[in-house]
Amino acid sequence: MVQSWMPTFDLCAFVVLSFILVASIFRRMTRGRVNRYFLYITASCIFASFFDVLSIYVDLMAKPGFEAFGFAAHGLYLFFHNLFSPLYLMYIIALTDTYHFFGKGKMPVYFFVTPTIAFSGALLMNCFNGLIYHYENGVYTRGPLMGVTYLVAFTFGAACIAYLLLFHHLFTKTKLFALLSTFPLFVGAIILQYIDRTLRVEMFSMAIGLLFIAMFIQRPEALIDYNTGIYKFNAYATDMKRNFSNKKPVEIILVNIANFLQIQEILSYDATNDMLKLVADRIEALVKQAKTNADLYYLDKGRFRIVLNGEDTEKTEYTAETLNAALKPKLPLNGMELNIIAYVCIVKCPEEISDFNTLNEFGKDLSTKFPFTGKVLHAGVLLDRSRYDLMGELDKIISDAVLNHKFEVFYQPIYNVSEHKFKSAEALVRLYNEKYGFISPELFIPITEKTGTIHEIGMFVFEEVCKFIASDDFKRLGLEYIEVNLSIVQCMQGGLAGDLIQVMKKYGVNSDQINLEITESADSHTQNIIAENLTSLLNAGISFSLDDFGTGYSNMQRMASLPLKIVKLDKTFANFDTNPRLMIVLQNTVKMIKDMDMEIVVEGVETQELVDRFTNLECEYIQGYFYSRPVPKDQFIQFIEQHESDSKKGVYATA
Repeated sequence: MVQSWMPTFDLCAFVVLSFILVASIFRRMTRGRVNRYFLYITASCIFASFFDVLSIYVDLMAKPGFEAFGFAAHGLYLFFHNLFSPLYLMYIIALTDTYHFFGKGKMPVYFFVTPTIAFSGALLMNCFNGLIYHYENGVYTRGPLMGVTYLVAFTFGAACIAYLLLFHHLFTKTKLFALLSTFPLFVGAIILQYIDRTLRVEMFSMAIGLLFIAMFIQRPEALIDYNTGIYKFNAYATDMKRNFSNKKPVEIILVNIANFLQIQEILSYDATNDMLKLVADRIEALVKQAKTNADLYYLDKGRFRIVLNGEDTEKTEYTAETLNAALKPKLPLNGMELNIIAYVCIVKCPEEISDFNTLNEFGKDLSTKFPFTGKVLHAGVLLDRSRYDLMGELDKIISDAVLNHKFEVFYQPIYNVSEHKFKSAEALVRLYNEKYGFISPELFIPITEKTGTIHEIGMFVFEEVCKFIASDDFKRLGLEYIEVNLSIVQCMQGGLAGDLIQVMKKYGVNSDQINLEITESADSHTQNIIAENLTSLLNAGISFSLDDFGTGYSNMQRMASLPLKIVKLDKTFANFDTNPRLMIVLQNTVKMIKDMDMEIVVEGVETQELVDRFTNLECEYIQGYFYSRPVPKDQFIQFIEQHESDSKKGVYATA
């Protein structure tokens, strides 16, 4: 009667394990090293359960001539049973993503495979010496070396526990509990079955342990994007943060569909999902074609990521080039042909980007940060690593600079062509940080506009300029006025005009000693506040310059409607070569501005040739590195004084 229930636990284990395997496949948990090892473990346990059941039935039959079948069944059971421990350790290493700690080459493979090969050899030798198990008078009997098989399992089990404790910070409490709780279950079952062979509970305990792991760790709803069938943002964030924590070198191919939002507006919700699925399938097929072992992710808004590990990084360039070429042809969808504009960029981590937030920020909007060339981009070329490290700290740096008055005003002289001297200058705000040095206004100005601190910074600059104009130094230099930039955000501030006028009165600055620089987009905003500010400042006698004329699309009607005294030609005009058509554009632009009775300042002039060119075009003022970079006030004063001294000697100074 006892014998009739002995295989029951193994049969239950076989059913549970088969269910786990099928569910994993149907739930698409097949990609990546973690999923592969989990499938290997499950498959090995299924085979072990099957051969354990088979061995029990063969032994129960106890018929002469069946010993060979029983011998093979027991051997295969032990083989697959003992695969569990090394595979489970490899699964844990895959979960921690620390495979790279074992070094390059085949050493990690040897470390795990050698014990398995040795044990397999011992099983083969057992056919001749019966030291592990044998049959005596048709009855299965354990040999003196049977305990060695359990010793090997316990050794790997101890390594698993040690590894989990060492890298516990990489797991949530729930996942760590699920992984650790399996060990008491396994050990208890092994000890019980070793003591009483009739209690076949080992495989059932393993099945229950794997069921825990499937429920708490192998959860596709938290990892897989069901539309594309690849990993989603949560998995990407977890994996990348773990990589950075482990200092694991990886290379990532970023694929951003730049026109995704436009396509989304045209297509229905379902059609958009179909398009994303097609792109994901194309990427996956090409990665397989390149024989690249990579993890694929879909984040959102047409952004895909391909992460290559270890030796596969040698294939990064080839894979990226192949993807870039494959995404250029139009994509057929529901009778339409979609033209996808795909940015493909390679990022090396942590060499080029060393934290997840910076990586995520860099990859968000490639199309707004970098021009589309149709070629594979390289983050190492596109960015200065210190610049992106800086971006993560910029908010804090700006707040500290505002609080502790760390902004400084620099001045760049503007040369008067007809008088051969410097009659004005542009005031420019600068920010110096002890760690990063001078920070470009192109980085910190947009942030200050978003946070509203631009108002405080703008008033600081304006007051510093007024202090300078009121000083004896300014009078001694013979300067006529200083140009001060006003951003759109400042123009939208209620009461701005009154605040500026009040500061001018405080220092006794005349309205003709200040020239405010605005961009043409200031007039494109119809807010009453902007109109009121500009009108009030104009009525106070303050003149205006139009800054950066010639960047992008310039509206002539808008420019003509602004109350301008000066138009500043953007430095792109200084880059015009001898191309006859471009020269015609330049000549007619200068003529148009002069016909509207406005003066011209040319920015970005760096050579004598350009000075001569714009002088011949009768432009009134020239500003650029040919004369001087923006410099602190004291250096600016010294420069003007030196120029005055040299001009009396017939020498025109440049710096």
